[in-house]
Amino acid sequence: MTDRLYYTDAYLHEFEAQVTACAPSAGGFAVTLSATAFYPTSGGQPHDLGRLAGHRIVDVVEDDDGCIVHVVDGPLDVGARVHGVVDWARRFDHMQQHTGQHVLSAAFETLCRARTESFHLGTAAATIDLGRPVSAQEITAAEDDANRIVWQDREVHVRFVSAEAATNLPLRKESGRAGTLRLIDVTDYD
Repeated sequence: MTDRLYYTDAYLHEFEAQVTACAPSAGGFAVTLSATAFYPTSGGQPHDLGRLAGHRIVDVVEDDDGCIVHVVDGPLDVGARVHGVVDWARRFDHMQQHTGQHVLSAAFETLCRARTESFHLGTAAATIDLGRPVSAQEITAAEDDANRIVWQDREVHVRFVSAEAATNLPLRKESGRAGTLRLIDVTDYD
């Protein structure tokens, strides 16, 4: 299992880890590490890019065993200590979009009773898919409320709870994951 450094420090953009596996893969070489700061594609958020031991990161995914697999453009030696560097501009952009999505989704749910079904981040646009059509006035109201929260500069906290404990919390969306869950709290809002 890969130690997910991004879970406890989203601002970490350089790290050291040991290569635990490397095998040819479509698009390059599939590399697993003892730890990683590279976020995999998950929940509508695209994977991080960057460099690993000088090689370009092509993709980052979570495999069925919960390991993070880094697809890189060259082989790495199993057992080697390697240096990873996350493309910080891309990561920070995704972090801002993702937190903004949490706030906007909360506004749609609170003000319009329109639940977010999914969302997608991208370089040119981000989308939120709602469970029902909304009017232009509802969109404006949700946008204004979300902007109010942003301009108030509410703190964002990360906490970890068991999947069992999460069932007793007022989450907007149930998680399909087992074990320990990472939750994002926007102070007194979401």
